[in-house]
Amino acid sequence: MTSRSLRLSPRSVGGLVGLGCAVLALGPALRPGYLLFYDMVFVPHLALGGRTLGVDGSVPRAVPNDLVVALLSHLASGWVVQKVLLVAVFVLVGAGVGGLMRSRWGAAAAAIVAAWNPYLGERLGIGHWAFLLGYAVLPFLASAAGACREGLPRGRFRLGLWLVLVALTGSTGAVLGLLVVLCVLLVPGQSVRATRDRVLDLVWTIGIFLLANAPWWFPFLFVAPSESGDPLGVQAFMSRADTPWGVVLSLVTTGGIWNQDVWFAERSSWVVSGVALAAALGSVLVAARTTSWRRVPATAGLAVAGVLSLVVAAASSLPGGSDLMTWVVTDVPGGGLLRDSQKFVGVWALVLAVATGLTVERLRAAGARVGADRAGVGVLAVVIMLWPVATLSGMIWGAQGRWRAVEYPQSYQRLADDISALPPGGVAAFPWTQYRQYAWDGNWVVLDPWQRLVQRSVLVNDDLPLAHEVVQGESLAARAVTTALADKRGVTQALHRAGVRYVLVETDQPTRPGMPDLSGARLVDRATGLALYDIGAPSHPVAGPSGWYRYLGLVGGILALLVVAATRVAGGAGRGRAPRRKGSRAG
Repeated sequence: MTSRSLRLSPRSVGGLVGLGCAVLALGPALRPGYLLFYDMVFVPHLALGGRTLGVDGSVPRAVPNDLVVALLSHLASGWVVQKVLLVAVFVLVGAGVGGLMRSRWGAAAAAIVAAWNPYLGERLGIGHWAFLLGYAVLPFLASAAGACREGLPRGRFRLGLWLVLVALTGSTGAVLGLLVVLCVLLVPGQSVRATRDRVLDLVWTIGIFLLANAPWWFPFLFVAPSESGDPLGVQAFMSRADTPWGVVLSLVTTGGIWNQDVWFAERSSWVVSGVALAAALGSVLVAARTTSWRRVPATAGLAVAGVLSLVVAAASSLPGGSDLMTWVVTDVPGGGLLRDSQKFVGVWALVLAVATGLTVERLRAAGARVGADRAGVGVLAVVIMLWPVATLSGMIWGAQGRWRAVEYPQSYQRLADDISALPPGGVAAFPWTQYRQYAWDGNWVVLDPWQRLVQRSVLVNDDLPLAHEVVQGESLAARAVTTALADKRGVTQALHRAGVRYVLVETDQPTRPGMPDLSGARLVDRATGLALYDIGAPSHPVAGPSGWYRYLGLVGGILALLVVAATRVAGGAGRGRAPRRKGSRAG
């Protein structure tokens, strides 16, 4: 084996750098056990059921990503699945941006920025692992769309495959992915494809997107009963300034999430955040003066998508933007996807990663032209590469040890098994709030895990309590229970109408207002921190969705996979007729 064959490709270098970032960032979180905080909820075994399939009539917030977890949990314990998915975020995004670069140095620099930034850290801190998996797939989508546009062999197959894969991460990743692909396909520039072929590329993209994402958009529009979004949600989830530089510049450095509890302390420093801002703007300026990236559709289109995403993220914070975003969220079907607008910054983070990689590549090329000392140029390149870590040290080693793995108490698993053996009937979890704080979990705020621990319908209050307001949830059944609790009458009837027979009381939680009167209920089981009551079988519960039509979303997802597979077997509907142009990268 020659030394040449041992040289790693830029994509491989990016993946290895991403793996290193994963180990450094997660640290103690990689030990056996579960990370349970905010929306990060994994269980030992997530069962396949109506909720995971998106056919039970509830709002499909975790479809189909919970389905993926349920399938994987048949192969390994839930904590193993969780750690594999979290590490995959870092490795995939590093490899993805690495594949967009020309050199290994550029790939390493881009991978560090993509795998170590406030967007990733804050979203991980709030538990949005599915968002991050979608984010990690975006550079592969850009590469695949670039290959399709350039007419490379199997271009449409590769694009279709990545569209299916990003759909598995959920609605956020899928929408961001569609934005990236459309920008790559439509960005001005030379193309070897005829107009007819480029139009077919767009039709292919939209068609596969709609089919692959039918598991969540079909039940949302036609199965799950819900009312329009709460206008308060726009204000509650608008981007915030997590640095002293204001909202827009906080977003430029990929921060600005609405939840202050997951901000990193160094972001509040004028000096540290100022260095990050200077490095980000400097990299973008250097990249803007570099013409090579504009000749490659993958990077040019990604840049356009990143700028558009930055505008969307900042829109609700700009004059007049709040009213526009409120109208979209409350009145446009599917507009709720824009409510947490800061999530769009993920695309900009990838642009910043590529810009930093280009800066390092240009620095080394300039040094070679003037005959500069290679060691000195290398040291300067390393300094540029490491600015993300230097300005976000709070993310090191499990956010300074705060992200720790824990085990569920044995009483939880025992009671979950006992509930599965009871006569049919839904479960309602009390106290009537969807977030908990458990002493055995370090008193982290965490989404109630019982919707995943129990293999039957579990009703929770999906209102979101914030510091100074409550954003109304989308479940009409939960809203009816909330109203009955406030009126202090008709609670049992409201629960029965929702199909609830059993009330699970988590006795280790603060007894907030809104507990039902269980004096006449039968105590079925008791465990440490838990009590289960039977309030009687519902006599005339409101029936959930039934019939074959509710599975049409799943059928669409399966059909997308079959169509893409058929394209590969047939030799690729988008087989190109032109060789790859020098300098292009479309991995």
